[in-house]
Amino acid sequence: MCGALRRAKRIRGSVSLKSWLRRSLIAAGILFVLLAVFSLEFLSFGGQFRELQPQTPGECTTLPLSASAEDIQIDRNRSIAYLSSLDRRALVTGADVEGEVLQIDLAADPLRIDKALESAPPFFRPHGMALYRMGDGKLRLFVISHPPEQSHTVEIFEQSATGRFVHIETVRDPLLVSPNAIVAVGPRQFYVANDKGASNVWQRFRESALRAGLSTLVFHDGTTGRIVASGLKSAVGLGISPDGLRLHAAETLGKRLAEYSRNPLTGDLRFTRHIELDGSPDNVNVDVDGTLWIAIHARLLDLIRHFGDPQHPAPTTIVTYANDAVRPVYVEDGSSISAGSVGAVFDGRLYIGSITEPELRVCRLR
Repeated sequence: MCGALRRAKRIRGSVSLKSWLRRSLIAAGILFVLLAVFSLEFLSFGGQFRELQPQTPGECTTLPLSASAEDIQIDRNRSIAYLSSLDRRALVTGADVEGEVLQIDLAADPLRIDKALESAPPFFRPHGMALYRMGDGKLRLFVISHPPEQSHTVEIFEQSATGRFVHIETVRDPLLVSPNAIVAVGPRQFYVANDKGASNVWQRFRESALRAGLSTLVFHDGTTGRIVASGLKSAVGLGISPDGLRLHAAETLGKRLAEYSRNPLTGDLRFTRHIELDGSPDNVNVDVDGTLWIAIHARLLDLIRHFGDPQHPAPTTIVTYANDAVRPVYVEDGSSISAGSVGAVFDGRLYIGSITEPELRVCRLR
């Protein structure tokens, strides 16, 4: 009797083990399929299967720089381009580096590079920039900075009689959680795009892997900041229309621009629509006629690989948006300039800066 019971228990145990193994294999198979689908979707979203058709607007040359120019702002009155200059590749490796703002005389032949600042705050690491001309004609320069082991700042400079900028104010605000882009709308008033909004590990996973919209736009009224738009998918670029009534925010993980109508009295924004793009946008520059010049990262995984391996190119694309139409102007695989992050136009030339490359690509517009 006891032997029969033991045999019955062994049989039941064997059946239970087989059932458990079957369920485990089914679960593993489902997990594998989900991971495969997720990987393919991520590769497709990141543009890894895209075929790029090379295109240039005209003859292009390369201007060597001391460091990369992630952002470019142009003073059209004085024919000067300002570059956010920082050795960002060294920064990725953990090097303790500081940056500067450079200026280029766009009327000179050859182009002449000089320092734009008479003074800068300690541990200055410039990122996005904006220009604002005050009622008395004086020009102010707003620069996002990421000083090490300190809170993010917006540094405000004013142009002196020498033409260079003097540092006049440092703005800190708890809502500047990950500032990337800025537009100035007053002597001390500005909008900032936070490219991240996650506050814990789960939110970081949702934001980066699942592309959850946790980014915000912050308006600073000269005294304090407040969130005026939320739910953006990694907002990294801002552009304001010449009349100051429309604001565009580039969403890298949304592959689109978010368009807002702006109340110039209160600073409030009202969402109007999304403008879909074939790639992940970066900085936005606005021409005098309102045309948007947008830098696009066509292949995100190539961009990520490029950060770790300088020999692996990341494509550079510049498009325009005008009259409800997106038009490619500059498209290449990264062999001429990798990781292009900004395109700015002046006097028949397109100036392209990069996140990592210490050079400026200069193209004539036909």
